[in-house]
Amino acid sequence: MRITQRQITNNYMYNINNTLGKYAGQFEKLETGRGFERLSQNVSLGKKALRNRTAIYRNAQYSANVESAKEQMSAAENALMSINDQVQNVSSLAEKAMNGTNTDERSRKIFSAALEETKRGMLDNLNSMHLDKYILGGTNGETPYTVGESGELLFNGTPASEITGDAGSYVDANGDPVELSGVTYVDIGLGLKLSPDGENFDENSVFKMTFPGLEWTGYGSSEITYEDKSGVEVTETVSNNMYDILTQMQSALDANDTERLGALREHLENGFDDLLVGIANLGTRAAFLESKGAQLEDEATDLEIIRKNVEGINETDEITKMQEYSQSWLLTLRFGSQILPQSLMDYIR
Repeated sequence: MRITQRQITNNYMYNINNTLGKYAGQFEKLETGRGFERLSQNVSLGKKALRNRTAIYRNAQYSANVESAKEQMSAAENALMSINDQVQNVSSLAEKAMNGTNTDERSRKIFSAALEETKRGMLDNLNSMHLDKYILGGTNGETPYTVGESGELLFNGTPASEITGDAGSYVDANGDPVELSGVTYVDIGLGLKLSPDGENFDENSVFKMTFPGLEWTGYGSSEITYEDKSGVEVTETVSNNMYDILTQMQSALDANDTERLGALREHLENGFDDLLVGIANLGTRAAFLESKGAQLEDEATDLEIIRKNVEGINETDEITKMQEYSQSWLLTLRFGSQILPQSLMDYIR
């Protein structure tokens, strides 16, 4: 049988391309650290890799949500702590204002100015923002807390003193829901459970992200009772909101009504408990997020180990193979230099 130069050349070109393909594939394995690039290369491990990658993606999303929640919670806690400090200071000032030596007009104006400054600070804290979100304003995308024409605090346009219900279901004096006062949630990997219709979910399977400032600074109204200067018992309906109480305390100062001022101060202090409960609530939730974040971090480490086991390579084995393919490539070139025309070998090299 006669073997032509063309046949030798064609067979050689086929072998050299095959050797080069193996060499390049092995080099890519070492470069990427992956045992395969396409599902078709290893269907069994490929399925495991896809499931693991999905778990890694979800873990990353949960971790990002936890970090975002921690940042917002820290901002909310700082705002409430600031309000607490301001109101505590005002309570001490009111006690001084009721002292007989501090009831002259000049002293009352000084105390009233201090109350006004505290109100401005409280309003700023209630409207605190983290990134582009009002952290104490429910689901509002615009300034949630404003002041009405008569000086009362408004939450999304509704007087705080007229609001009833609880966080997530506030209603106004007419029983209509207060706008943008709902609750928002975030998925942090607690096993989100949806209803069959897909429209509702189990609140225990998500993390509540709403920090209701109104809930902790007071809303609605109640009665206070005190004796006026003549000894007559007076019953008055006043707002439960701290901002509004400060406004009413200013009115009592202007009228030099120390009896009413004392009753309002006591009413203000009754709201301290709710404010402290709010701060403690944030602290508890923050501790939970810390724990969940640590759990997700451990899970991410485990998933990465699984990824390396499923998709990765044994470096020792693959380096050995790389050396074999490298030697095969060099031998192929050497063989070609002996049987092929020099011009073709120059082209191949």
